[in-house]
Amino acid sequence: MTEWKIFLDLQCPYSKVFWERLPSIQEKFGSKYIFTRHITSLVFHPQAFDAQCAVTLVGNVRDMEIRRKYEDALFENQESYMNSALGDAKKSEVVTVLANIAEKVDGLFDESFTRDNFVEKIQDWELCIKPAYEEHKVALGYNVYGTPKHVINGQLMVDTESSWNADEWATYLERQGL
Repeated sequence: MTEWKIFLDLQCPYSKVFWERLPSIQEKFGSKYIFTRHITSLVFHPQAFDAQCAVTLVGNVRDMEIRRKYEDALFENQESYMNSALGDAKKSEVVTVLANIAEKVDGLFDESFTRDNFVEKIQDWELCIKPAYEEHKVALGYNVYGTPKHVINGQLMVDTESSWNADEWATYLERQGL
């Protein structure tokens, strides 16, 4: 099967639009493609890197399944950490919002990893910042400078739209010979 890498920014409204359509796209193409989600952050989304660090932390102290659930929760609650909601917030206020969303994810917090641990470790270089930056560099390596973006079989798909449904993707992929 061919890998379909999806690059998303957790604060990007266009990434959220694609994320909402992703289940139907995976259903239609799941027998042909292995879908992988990659989080990156765009410079003009000031809370995006903090959110990326948060999901990186969760992936590192929990597992990828809980990380994906947290990514989903962040998209579901995206309006709570958009610029219009937070204004000129301090980093501690952004972290509080991200921790509030994390509390909604079953299995994310327990005795071994608490909300306080999350708040304390979200800016840890080895657990969060460095690996989040490494994931960002993967996006840049594919010339991903916006989101959502798609890399199929190692090639960046150009001229795609976040709003496409599964049938529109089918037409596009057919034109690309995929």
